[in-house]
Amino acid sequence: CVLLTTGSFNPVHPSHFQNLRRVKEYLEHEHQTAWNVLAGYVSPTHDSYVRSKLGDSAWIPAKHRCQLCEQAIQSEDPELYSWVTVSRGESTWPDGFIDFGPITEDFRDFLNGTLVDQKNILKYPLRVVYVCGLDHFNKCSYVESMAKQNLMACAVVYRAGYEEQQINRSVKSSGVIYISLSKERNKLMDVSSTQIRQYFQNPTPNNSNVERYIYPH
Repeated sequence: CVLLTTGSFNPVHPSHFQNLRRVKEYLEHEHQTAWNVLAGYVSPTHDSYVRSKLGDSAWIPAKHRCQLCEQAIQSEDPELYSWVTVSRGESTWPDGFIDFGPITEDFRDFLNGTLVDQKNILKYPLRVVYVCGLDHFNKCSYVESMAKQNLMACAVVYRAGYEEQQINRSVKSSGVIYISLSKERNKLMDVSSTQIRQYFQNPTPNNSNVERYIYPH
């Protein structure tokens, strides 16, 4: 299988990659049937959505968000760089913003159409696993629907402060994969792109701890 995570990445921060690592570790070593993760893809969202959401003062153009993601991957460690890369298709789509559901479905169709059907590089079809945090899952019901589609799965990673009632039901009813991090919760870092933007816009002693989660560029 391959992993795909989408989002603004405005800016990218270590938690984005930590979630990919956690899902890979879980699927290869803890999942009921082990899945081999061949690659992970980071797909920054189209400018039309990010700019309308954040405004001109906080928006980073897609070209630069993709570059920042690539630099961040390289600065993490060689192991991450060996299997994670940036997908530019979503951010450069000529018709504008496309939501995460169609993006994931099109990505599945493209990979299988190219690697399996056309070039015969792979003998068996590839499953695409959509990776997101618990916050995204709770507000986007379509994640659960995606998990039921052919050659697709959804892996949701726990995030502090978000209720788990819905995800616990979904694991049983739709097969969504939940990485609950039950043994790590007391030492989790919780940082968001919003906090990093706020730090740059208005640095205060209260948000100075955000510095350690900012990539040097």
